[in-house]
Amino acid sequence: MQDGMKMGSTESGYQGRDRSGMQGNGAYGEVGREEYGEGGREEYRGRGREQYGYHEIKEHAGRDFPFNIYPCSIPADFRQVPVHWHEDMEIIAVKKGRGVVTVDMEPYEARAGEAVVVFPGQLHGISQCGSEAMEYENIIFLPSMLMSAESDLCTYDFLRPMTEGGIGKPLHITGGLPDYGAFMECIGILDQLCGKKNYAYQMGVKGTLFWFLGLIAGIWGPEAAGQPRKSRERMKRLLEYMEEHYGEKITVEDGAELCFYSNSHFMKYFKQYMGVPFIQYLNEFRLEKAAGMLLTTPDPVTAVAQRCGFDNISYFNRLFRRKYGKTPGEYRKNGEIYL
Repeated sequence: MQDGMKMGSTESGYQGRDRSGMQGNGAYGEVGREEYGEGGREEYRGRGREQYGYHEIKEHAGRDFPFNIYPCSIPADFRQVPVHWHEDMEIIAVKKGRGVVTVDMEPYEARAGEAVVVFPGQLHGISQCGSEAMEYENIIFLPSMLMSAESDLCTYDFLRPMTEGGIGKPLHITGGLPDYGAFMECIGILDQLCGKKNYAYQMGVKGTLFWFLGLIAGIWGPEAAGQPRKSRERMKRLLEYMEEHYGEKITVEDGAELCFYSNSHFMKYFKQYMGVPFIQYLNEFRLEKAAGMLLTTPDPVTAVAQRCGFDNISYFNRLFRRKYGKTPGEYRKNGEIYL
């Protein structure tokens, strides 16, 4: 175990690794990624900006061992993790402070010693609770790493229904939950295994994940085989459309049609799910895309604005300055990056 990394339980539960000496870490950073080997820790020294990805397809670990664990902090690493989804299973284990983990429209206030389990395909995001900071461990893995290709009872009776059937809701692990101590012990063991990385530590990781998922299966029972929520699938369809067509004209009517709602019901549905009105969210997403283009292409600001769906350059400049505190030209100059 490296110096400064502490293990074990505390009065509030799981303690995890000490972040002393770590800076700028984050799962959604962009520059200066340092990998600690196959399936080990991963640090990202990023820009601390929101990332609008919706369907996240980046690999969090190697294909031969799709597991990773790394420390993150809000707002030190990034202001928030916007709503997105992926095929990985994710465990957000809070070490210090508290924050809000939103999964399928439901906000969970997670405190030190608690964790939130997000299942594959669930729309989720992370934000501050008021002005409080939160340090947490992000544990991400593909459930397929535990599944057998043969006719295996554990795979077909438990793992597939739990991770592919679209479980009805996430799991908020708190002190009042049955087997709370066992859940926290699993998280601590995973952290310790990846900290030391002894020979064959991967086998220990797999065994611990089996234990962790077995605890979940014991809580949910047959309910884990439920079907995905229709509202979640509608939102995914809309977000994917925005990802593919953000440079084109997109209206409230377009969103309502994609989700099979009236305009008024759609606007209420979107704000409830995403926390902000549809047009505001669309503009934020387009601005994020524009910011990336400004740092990675030599295209004129006007061209970048048009490529991101802004026909009015004055409107684009005003929104950009409001979001980033500087003009697009100043933002590009300070970035000094062209890939």
